[in-house]
Amino acid sequence: MTMLLDQFKRTIDPLGEGLAGSDFLCLGYPMTEGIAFPFAGGGVLLQRRRLYPAVGPWSYCGFARPNESTIQNMQGFDHGANTAFQYRAATVLGNGFVSPFSEPVRVDFDATGALIAPAMPAFPKGVTARPILGGKFAVTFEYDPFGQGAYPTDFAVFAGAAAGSVDYNTPLVDSVTGLAYVLYRSGRRRFAFTTAAFSHGTVKVFAARARNAAGVAERNTLTSEARSARTTTASLAAMGGALQRRVG
Repeated sequence: MTMLLDQFKRTIDPLGEGLAGSDFLCLGYPMTEGIAFPFAGGGVLLQRRRLYPAVGPWSYCGFARPNESTIQNMQGFDHGANTAFQYRAATVLGNGFVSPFSEPVRVDFDATGALIAPAMPAFPKGVTARPILGGKFAVTFEYDPFGQGAYPTDFAVFAGAAAGSVDYNTPLVDSVTGLAYVLYRSGRRRFAFTTAAFSHGTVKVFAARARNAAGVAERNTLTSEARSARTTTASLAAMGGALQRRVG
């Protein structure tokens, strides 16, 4: 019932104001003035959202009749170089009711605007860094496959002095495994990486990117909070007691 009410509020136009938003246009407002869906046989609606530099809102971008095998983007929803999108589809009935949307499908485009293959994974989330002894950092992150193009082969970890200075061209080497990547393990959600040693007090942020089978990394810029390396331990605290004296 909530979904029906939300859809009704998005697409109805009792005053005839003609707001011309994407929901109105894709659900046939120009022909019906928000009263009914224009195609009695229903169809398939397509939505997409941009993934970089930040995840954007879902927008209607295409429509297909039930007997059509291809959904084409509407004008203004082209693909640029170095872009990534998630697409999802829903069935719409002749009365205008829209079904729940499918799981998103991801597409990525390279610097020439060509579709990247093999398909790209989703991006790691929740990147955290914790200073450990010896000037090293324990970096952890999570991976959720929802909306991915394909499962990652591995992850690369990067560092910088601040979020805007991360060197994404030079993956770090794990000081425990000796590898410049973290292998993806099927079914695992959380992954760990141990950096090399930094000088005491060195401030670093860390980022993680997932890579496809060809070694191509997706382009997220999520980083950990800035942390300072620590090579020394805190001195032991001295504990003592005090005698109390009753006065009077």
